[in-house]
Amino acid sequence: MRVNHYKWLEKHFVDFAKKVGLKGYETVGDVQSLNSAHGDKAYCYKWEWERAGIKFPQGVAIFFLTYHSPWESECRETDNGWIDVCKWVVDNKERFLPLLPPVDENDPDILSI
Repeated sequence: MRVNHYKWLEKHFVDFAKKVGLKGYETVGDVQSLNSAHGDKAYCYKWEWERAGIKFPQGVAIFFLTYHSPWESECRETDNGWIDVCKWVVDNKERFLPLLPPVDENDPDILSI
């Protein structure tokens, strides 16, 4: 069994969205849509985030912010050009990790084969 980041996000992203003031993610269905659209794109950053002390599901939650205002203007297209999204997540971990719950590797709600 391993932690499934999609399930972790379905369980925790609504609360995180509220904490950061992100609108449009009030239900698990809203999160499932976000997962479907962007959840797979984060795999290429997994090892960098984990080396920086960010559990993958938490990194994906922070990564999802980069698709929304005002965070997209901090990293996707800025006056200085494109900023590395992976690096932005690492650089902003202290800003957002305190707003996220830990990844409980024994929580049956977030595990899959």
